[in-house]
Amino acid sequence: MIRISQILLISALAFIAFLNSLDNAFVYDDVFTITKNYFIRDWGNFSALFTNDYFNSSGEVTYRPVVTLSYFLDYSIWRLNPLGFHLTNVLLHAISAVLGYLLLSVIVKNSTIPFLTGILFASHPILTEAVNGVSYREDLLAAVFFLGSLVLFIQSRRHFHKYIFLYPLSLFSYLLSLCSKEVAITLPIIIVLFDWVFDGAETIKRNTIRYYLGFILVSSFYLFLRFVWLHNPLEKQLMYPDNSFLVNLLTMPKILGSYIKLLLFPIHFNADHIITLTKAPFAVTFILSIVFLSAIGVIIYRSYNHSRYLFFFMLWFFITMTPTMNIIPIANIMAERYLYLPAVGFCAALSYILRGILREVCTFVSKKDKNMGRWENGRIIFSTQPSLNLLHSQLLKPFFILITCLVLVPVGLYSLSAMKRNKIWRDQLTFWLKTIESSPNSSRAHNNLGMIYLNEGNIDLAVHEFQTAIAIESDPEYHHNLGMAYQKKGMREKALEEYRRVLAVNPTSAITHNNMGNILIDEGHLDEGISKFKEAILLKPNYYDAHFNLGLAYFKKALFDASIDEFRLAIHYEPDHAEAHSCLGTVYANKGLFDRAIGEIEEALRLKPNYPNAYKNLGIIYLNYKKDIQKALYLFREFLRLDPNNKEAGVIRKIIEELQASR
Repeated sequence: MIRISQILLISALAFIAFLNSLDNAFVYDDVFTITKNYFIRDWGNFSALFTNDYFNSSGEVTYRPVVTLSYFLDYSIWRLNPLGFHLTNVLLHAISAVLGYLLLSVIVKNSTIPFLTGILFASHPILTEAVNGVSYREDLLAAVFFLGSLVLFIQSRRHFHKYIFLYPLSLFSYLLSLCSKEVAITLPIIIVLFDWVFDGAETIKRNTIRYYLGFILVSSFYLFLRFVWLHNPLEKQLMYPDNSFLVNLLTMPKILGSYIKLLLFPIHFNADHIITLTKAPFAVTFILSIVFLSAIGVIIYRSYNHSRYLFFFMLWFFITMTPTMNIIPIANIMAERYLYLPAVGFCAALSYILRGILREVCTFVSKKDKNMGRWENGRIIFSTQPSLNLLHSQLLKPFFILITCLVLVPVGLYSLSAMKRNKIWRDQLTFWLKTIESSPNSSRAHNNLGMIYLNEGNIDLAVHEFQTAIAIESDPEYHHNLGMAYQKKGMREKALEEYRRVLAVNPTSAITHNNMGNILIDEGHLDEGISKFKEAILLKPNYYDAHFNLGLAYFKKALFDASIDEFRLAIHYEPDHAEAHSCLGTVYANKGLFDRAIGEIEEALRLKPNYPNAYKNLGIIYLNYKKDIQKALYLFREFLRLDPNNKEAGVIRKIIEELQASR
């Protein structure tokens, strides 16, 4: 009963701490992972999760099919409603907290440490990035299956009669964790460490075949799958900081120290931590970091004889951090979401320390007043003498104050901090403005803020942000975005100049080829524009914009069959795109297929009821081909109501006047 109550409390706290994240929009990488990811919108793409087409189709850089599958499921239920996606993330976080509690319950004999671990992990604000970022769900899923696999492994060892059932489940859960995020590769090390710490070296020899071999085989299978069969060439573009392994090696201690500081003192959060690289071994930051980490190393070493539990979970933190230490180059050298799985070890170690303090206080109190109580098996046992009024004891009051300070206050502060941090993820504009406030020299933040301004039509502000980003770091992406801003301002030559800079560095940029194609079309170079669209599609076969633009180009050349094929492909990749349906209807009308044309344009109006051009085009079909004047008049009036200042509004008004005069 106590365990169920504790599980419910941990789950409730996880929801309370992140409840206000449910109202958040898609932010940061969610735009590419969810809103612009056509792959997850069609279950016909599901088979690609297990083929070489995965990277080209999904847009992913690493092989994380379990995460992509979760997006499939979310989209099938919620479409593009961010609430559903955020709800899934919060649920996964609650499950992770409960699994952390269950793991500690099967390792530690008392219930205090598991419960403290669960509530600390459920509410810790450093985890807000992983929970709020839908595109960072890989950390949540990897942790769920990682912890689940470890719990199943321990239970399969302790309950041998269930081995044949629990052990395969543990292996399968490990595989799912690997297919969620690469950090799960540390699980076999954690398992061996567990056996060594709690059962001795002899156990390792005894369990090699029965237990470890399965994890080795699963790891080998994944590594082959990941780096041989499905290796993504884009990963070759990842480099060490300053293109130097030595610089990376010298910088990592400072980053690791920063991670520990963030866990201990969860303030000064940042979506884009700017790290000053350490380039010499005699740098002050490097020396201080080494001293700090060495001190922690000494504590870990001494804890082995004092407490095996503390030793195990402190090592857990460092082991699970290893894949994010940039030994193999990764996209970001530091990110708060990398702490999600290591935070389990941190919270467990912190819980053990808090429990030790409580025990010492209780021991002290019991020595002062033996009638008050004693510490026994992880619990406070109070006196049963009815004559004693514990609530009025002079020593009991500070005791309970201490309990409150050590447990309730940190958890409460953690939860409030998490709720406050959740608000920063409210929307794209809030998020990036806050990021720039924290990191004014973040080129990524300035670039992404520029994209927001660009999408809102604030072109001058967008240009300023892109130029600021380029001044900080000359990245091809930033040049591309600056080119888009120039293109929207009608500055075609400057836009082409930026696009050429991009292609000189990254000739495989499909979006750059597509945008250059649009400029060439606007300048009347139809064949050159078509060539650019085809190149974009060759690089990215499921690229909606390129198929749509190619369809328009073919239409301008009166190549109606080719145009229909491209619009159909565009609709295949994004069936909810009203413009593609409307354009396809227009092509059908030009071919004399009026019923098909009406069907497509009506579908466009179903998807986008306030679509002026669809009303106009449908009105023309009903007037000229269906000879339905009444229907045509209604459609033309709707067009004028929705867009009275359209450049064709005058023509439509004249048509309406002529029709009314003829009646």
